[in-house]
Amino acid sequence: MQRYVLEPHPKKPLRVYAVWFDIYPGDSRQGWRADLLTDARVIQYWDEPRSVGRLYYQSLPQIWPARAAHTLPPQETTLWDAYLLYGPRARWDARPPDVVSWGSTIVRTRERLSHDLDEALKPSVQ
Repeated sequence: MQRYVLEPHPKKPLRVYAVWFDIYPGDSRQGWRADLLTDARVIQYWDEPRSVGRLYYQSLPQIWPARAAHTLPPQETTLWDAYLLYGPRARWDARPPDVVSWGSTIVRTRERLSHDLDEALKPSVQ
């Protein structure tokens, strides 16, 4: 995320919310490396109950059409190792806002993320 999204756009008003939780044996809050994403535009959370991943898993029918090619469908009841890209006017109300695109795994779908982010950052023509 840092190399492919943030570093190419050092002055853009981006916000990255990284939500971490244990998924593999050995993952833990105590072993979490908070220094993996050091850009000041990143806000990181530890989500022990996997609430965010479960919410997005339940939202798959709504967001499925916006998925990146090569997206791997979740094998569990939690969406993880995924990006969700929102437009600049996205706001959370009673439900999550519509995504511009999403993909899983992040590494597998990073080209789509980069493309869609570049498109979203272009100045709008009025």
